[in-house]
Amino acid sequence: MNEVKKQYIIIITISVAIILCFLCFLLGYFSYKEPKLGEFHILNLKEEIEGYYLEVEKSHHAVSYEAIITNQKGEELFKTESFNTNILLKNFTANYGEHLKIHVTAKNKNGTKKEAEEVYEYLWRNASFKNINGRYIDAKKGLSLLLYGYGQNEKYTLKLEYLNQVIYEEIIKTDNIYVPYQKLEGYAGRITAKLYTERNCLISVYNFYINTPVIGKMNLTSPTKSLKTRWNDIKFTFQGGTNATNFYFNIYEEGVKKERIELPNHVETYTLPAEYLNEEKNYYFEIEAAYLDYEEISEKVGIEAYIGKKETTNPVYTSHNPSFIKSGTKITLATRTPEAVIYYTLDGTEPNESSMIYKTPITIQEDTLLKTKAISNRRYDSETNTYDFKIGEKDLVVYLSPSNQSWNHGNLESGYTTEMQEMNQLANILERILKENGVIVYKNKSSNDINTHLKESNYVKSDLHLAIHSNASSSKEARGIEIYIDKPTSKSLSIATNLYQNLYQIYPNKSDPSTNRGVKYANGSLGEANDDFIPCGTLIEIAYHDNYEDAKWILEKREEIANNIANSILSYYR
Repeated sequence: MNEVKKQYIIIITISVAIILCFLCFLLGYFSYKEPKLGEFHILNLKEEIEGYYLEVEKSHHAVSYEAIITNQKGEELFKTESFNTNILLKNFTANYGEHLKIHVTAKNKNGTKKEAEEVYEYLWRNASFKNINGRYIDAKKGLSLLLYGYGQNEKYTLKLEYLNQVIYEEIIKTDNIYVPYQKLEGYAGRITAKLYTERNCLISVYNFYINTPVIGKMNLTSPTKSLKTRWNDIKFTFQGGTNATNFYFNIYEEGVKKERIELPNHVETYTLPAEYLNEEKNYYFEIEAAYLDYEEISEKVGIEAYIGKKETTNPVYTSHNPSFIKSGTKITLATRTPEAVIYYTLDGTEPNESSMIYKTPITIQEDTLLKTKAISNRRYDSETNTYDFKIGEKDLVVYLSPSNQSWNHGNLESGYTTEMQEMNQLANILERILKENGVIVYKNKSSNDINTHLKESNYVKSDLHLAIHSNASSSKEARGIEIYIDKPTSKSLSIATNLYQNLYQIYPNKSDPSTNRGVKYANGSLGEANDDFIPCGTLIEIAYHDNYEDAKWILEKREEIANNIANSILSYYR
């Protein structure tokens, strides 16, 4: 029995040992595959002959360290990478009294990163150049410099370099530095002033220019004020930059420079592709005219902008009502987004770029389930609109709901009275025309409220509920037509779009693009254009009654407007 127990214990011991070995193997394997970085701290910033060194603790499994220096605003001043814990900040300089923040990140062999436990803050106490007379060296004034933060007991050396060769050197004994023009007059282009400590550590750099052409001022001619626009291409026009050899377009996103795009010389327009931009971000766009690579003396002009979300392609609407349609009717499909491609299916599947492309009218011979989607470049795809065509005929029922806003006065000079009175007169003409064409028409009573109008419209089972209003703006300068439905997939999309497109054709101020307001989505905010309250409801704003020209058009063309709306309804439903 004891022997059996011994064997049993031996087997268990061996099994446990094997399991432990396997677990150790797994631990070692995964540690090898993804070495875990250890915690570390930034220790010190010290001056050496080669420059400043940043000392950090070693992070276990780190193969390199990245150091980034920013100012108080968070702007990046310097960036470097090192394979040891003594990080040389080669040629790093700052301004006297500048508060610096140093961030260090360790990386393992897989590129996984870990930041130091804290950000190292440092106040730069070394002297730095302060410009007195600008970047250009004047023959009458020579080169004048002021040392900011200079101490009487400190010893500095000034070196002037041209094409990386030292052309002048001086021990500094005062905070005012002057170099006679005669020492520099044979040169043309950039001269770099460098300030070194007693230990020959570089601490300040400043570039000056001699015998260099002056760049002409830049002028941004379009756009001329800050932008707030959707994500899309943006066109800029500009002038100026005389004597420049290079032109650049600079992009700053949320205050950080992201791109510097070289432009062809002698152009005065540039279209910024949307691909350079991110949605819902603040930008500063800048046109820069430079001579060679002398960025400090380049001329710049810029503009602030907010880039919103990418636009969505307008949905597909149809020329005829799908609820009842005669066999053999040819229907057309369209979208208000120029150059969009319309895709459709007839088998109930979701349309995509592999589906049939709409090119010619579709003949409806039998009950047909049509699904559509519009796709265009630099926009989100439209929502899918479904049109369930049913072969059949019925009497068309329309419910007209002109405004009951007796308090809403229009432009008095034009003769416009109130929105209620003028829209009721328009509705009366529309009612007469529709009835003359065999349409069953119901019209609201101005004394009733919207809830009553909707209840009546639903009770008579209207095929179209049309609310008729005129618009107003705080500036009294806005113009144009607009029409509301609930959302892009609303049943009322097609009739509303047809109404708008046809009425806008007779609107007198089409030359102004701002008047082309189009179909808008109420998203539940309008009772008479709400899919939850009415199956096919839309609200049309027939121009701005507080604008003289728009109000005058409504009054003078009332009959023509009513006929246009009637023809849109009749052609859509018949």
